[in-house]
Amino acid sequence: MTLTGLIIAVIPGLSSIGDTIPITTRLNEVEVSADKVSTESVISIAPSSLKAIGNAGESIEGVIRTLAGVAGSDELSSQYSVRGGNFDENLLVINGFEIYRPQLARSGQQEGLSAINPDMVQNVEFSAGGFGASDGDKLSSVLRLSYDIPIGIEAKSRIRLGSYSGRLFLSYRKLKKFEKNTHSNGALAIRYRSNSPFINTGDTRGNLNSISYDIQWIENILKGKWHHEFLGIAQSSDFTLKPSSRITEFGTVTDVLRLNVFMKGKESYIYSNAFAGWRSSYQINDKFKAFVEGSAIQALETENVDVISAYLLGEVNNNLGSDDFGEISYQRGSGGHQRYARNYLFARESHLSIGGLINTNNSSISFALGRREQLGVDQLYEWVNIDSAGYSIPHMPTEVLLLENDTVTVFKETLELFQLTNSTGELRNLKTYGFYRHKFLNDGDNSTWSLDGGIRLIHDSRSGELRLSPRFSLRHWGINGTVWDFKIGSYAQTSSVRELRNWRNSTLQSNSYMQHAWHGIFGAERKFTSKERPFFWRTEVYYKFLDRAFPFEQDGMRVRYLGSGPGVARVTGIDNRIHSQWLPKTESWLSLSLFRSQEKFDDTWERRGSDYRYSFSLRVEDALKGLPGNKVYLQASITGGFPFGSPLAYSKPFKAPPYRRMDLGFQHNFNENTSISLEVFNLLEIRNTASYFWIMDISTAREYAVPNYLTNRLINFIFQYQL
Repeated sequence: MTLTGLIIAVIPGLSSIGDTIPITTRLNEVEVSADKVSTESVISIAPSSLKAIGNAGESIEGVIRTLAGVAGSDELSSQYSVRGGNFDENLLVINGFEIYRPQLARSGQQEGLSAINPDMVQNVEFSAGGFGASDGDKLSSVLRLSYDIPIGIEAKSRIRLGSYSGRLFLSYRKLKKFEKNTHSNGALAIRYRSNSPFINTGDTRGNLNSISYDIQWIENILKGKWHHEFLGIAQSSDFTLKPSSRITEFGTVTDVLRLNVFMKGKESYIYSNAFAGWRSSYQINDKFKAFVEGSAIQALETENVDVISAYLLGEVNNNLGSDDFGEISYQRGSGGHQRYARNYLFARESHLSIGGLINTNNSSISFALGRREQLGVDQLYEWVNIDSAGYSIPHMPTEVLLLENDTVTVFKETLELFQLTNSTGELRNLKTYGFYRHKFLNDGDNSTWSLDGGIRLIHDSRSGELRLSPRFSLRHWGINGTVWDFKIGSYAQTSSVRELRNWRNSTLQSNSYMQHAWHGIFGAERKFTSKERPFFWRTEVYYKFLDRAFPFEQDGMRVRYLGSGPGVARVTGIDNRIHSQWLPKTESWLSLSLFRSQEKFDDTWERRGSDYRYSFSLRVEDALKGLPGNKVYLQASITGGFPFGSPLAYSKPFKAPPYRRMDLGFQHNFNENTSISLEVFNLLEIRNTASYFWIMDISTAREYAVPNYLTNRLINFIFQYQL
């Protein structure tokens, strides 16, 4: 089957239905249940999707970005935006433990590896809003994953080697011969990845070293009624670049500009973090289980940059009949640019909680009390100096005063930096919380409706706030197989160092209040069969109101808070998703989201920095005709452009081009244990924009936003073997 034929076959078959999937989505690698009495909508994703074939980032987040309500605009990043929120508003939970994500990284190529190891994932649950009282404190979404080893597997080993990455996975199961009802299982996984091949497809040339690696370990011990779990993660990402030159073309069809930059210096970014978590649970009886858990996180992030450059900006001759076609026909400006940074962030968190779970025939109750202690030490010192035509920008010209008897010259020429951030601060916070959640089915055997209600109580010592957050959802199974649900809830977010950092006045606002949002969601879903294939469709209409919001701008993957809040914000939208299985053990779906995200800090509503407006994603898994062992994976995304303006400016009058990307993967299975794969990233070779680099020509007083482009086309080979 050719690529064109595959795309033609895929799109009409899905788009003719016009649908969506639940915003609470369960992706279960081992076993999936989606029966009538489920209190959440459930969908299965085959293991091949979780193992990220045809996914540039090789991450679970790359699959999550194809779900309805989720938008992403950097294929190398594990960050994503959910329903008009920014990257800080998403909660990541592995085995019930909240996981730390880097806060200084400004691009996906610097982030390195995702915090999630695909080889260890057994279950995935994702909620894009309206999640329950037991699911933590974030404004937008929660991604819950389970690392586990199936009890029936004695041992499993897997190795994956690619052109720029590798993964090793080892699992084991041990039986205690002299202890009744006692056994343990666990797994150890090691990964490494280099983003150098992706970065080298860009405009910047130089000596580059990009390496990321991590090690993750899980251990489960079952002894009678006791169950002990341990999770350990250690990660490090090192990105070093000595740039030499850069050539970037941008503009319109009729006005093509070329920026030539010659550079000298060095950029170095190191992000390291470690996590350890332990949980012990005791099955008191058939209905009641109690647990106690603790975890600790420590992270150190450093950024050292000292790069000086000289640039030439010129117009490109686009006359096809000219002998100088493609050459510079007119120089618009020249200048110098220097960027310096010495940024450090140290973060440490410890968490302790105790709770329980009570199950009956038609209801379940969960509750817990806990405390999380946060420590963050933040030091930012970075500046940008721009020189154009011999003048430092901003330029203060010499003032000449014509007096009655004399002429006085006042020299005002001083070195004024274009941007300067010099901030040092410390965050100390003790978050104390408790929650109670009750799920209820009206009839366990033949349910027609279910209730999920709960409440969270949060005390934040930093701001002195005490927040009560009720959350409620109602689900009804109607006639003709249609399921209706309604969700409403209150969501507060305890602040990290990044949210408290004010980039405009270089301070850490450690006493500001928590952000808070209200969610209101109405959804419908249905299962049906078409042409002997199962389909699952869901749509959701939602309104999210932030009665306490912080203003921010997005600079690549870095979120910069501007400190003029708190204000209010609102997001309205509709999500649609259709899911199907074309062949056994393959998964395909299509997602479409339309939304509008606005904020008000003065008297008028303005676009938020994450107001993409729309997001479309297509994920296809198929097999070549007559060759079920030869699989094809296609992933395509179109996301609206983000609003932007001059750095740290209040107004964002411009919009970046849409993010458009298509990745393709082929996998040949020799047997159940051995396979090879070919991946083609950015198949259509579309140059997407990650952020903008600002330069100025003082002779015309014009600023130019030069795009920083994302990765170009790249081919990758993968070998996988499993014992």
